[in-house]
Amino acid sequence: MLHLLEQGATARLRAGRICVELDGHALGEVPARKVRQVALHGNVRLTTPALQFFLGNGVPVLYVSLKGALHGVASSCALAPPARLRAQFAAATSAVGAGIAQLFVLAKLRSSLAVLTAFRRTRPELAAAAAQLHALGGKVAACTELERLRGFEGLCARLYYAALQRPLAAYGFTGRNRRPPRDPVNAALSYGYALLLAQVQLATLSAGLHPEVGLLHAESRRNPAMSLDLMEEFRVPVVDLTVFRAFLSGALHPTQHFRDEAGGIYLSDAGRKVLVPLLEARLDAEAKPPEGGACPYRTLIERQARRLAAALEGRRPYSPFYLSARPT
Repeated sequence: MLHLLEQGATARLRAGRICVELDGHALGEVPARKVRQVALHGNVRLTTPALQFFLGNGVPVLYVSLKGALHGVASSCALAPPARLRAQFAAATSAVGAGIAQLFVLAKLRSSLAVLTAFRRTRPELAAAAAQLHALGGKVAACTELERLRGFEGLCARLYYAALQRPLAAYGFTGRNRRPPRDPVNAALSYGYALLLAQVQLATLSAGLHPEVGLLHAESRRNPAMSLDLMEEFRVPVVDLTVFRAFLSGALHPTQHFRDEAGGIYLSDAGRKVLVPLLEARLDAEAKPPEGGACPYRTLIERQARRLAAALEGRRPYSPFYLSARPT
């Protein structure tokens, strides 16, 4: 995936290569046919010939703000099959959809529990939170009522982030907050979730699903509810672990890679240049689904979207991805 981060830069198509320039100076170039996705961060320009080349070759172009919001995607994706859309719409209000929503919540809970279990090896005080999450899993497994599942999902998130306050306190983390993020850890999480959402949204569209008709998340205007549903399986394994490791290893530093702006904390240019490659490396890292086999997280996201489409059409049961007790 080609991320264009340099503010004010222009990417052009020239003799089969994507050439990036700033103020008349070349910053770098790559063979155009090797690019599979493009992300434009902030004020970066893609010339019309370059955009036409990408769209003509089925390469999606993501438009991302400097604060991590996904503005939109330019894509040549085909329209979804009508039969699949009808199955998705029917599931959204049936026991089939509630059953899959339950699996999304369970997957997120199990991955969260795996992270707390890993931290608990050096921080025994997390044992109580891990026990609470474990007990919550039993309630989720016995629940098929959508509103209660949404409540359990929210409670899972509150327990998980509250437990992580102490290990991440040195970086200003006091629990999950956003709009605006109020500390560096939340700023990095929000930016990572935005990039992950872009990946999941592309996978959702490619699988022929409507991104705004969800099973777990409620519908609202311009809310990609289905993409947010599927993203629950990958928030913890892809974004959370990458962000936590970046801080704990010193790759991300609260004063060197973040800036204050309008009451919030956001990644600086230097911070984005650290975090984006780390997230890309994580997407290319090997994931090990519970049912066996292994593939990069990027591939697994696409695979899970296709499995979700098959489950909605009644062709096979859905099997969610989650981390084992020892995150990898």
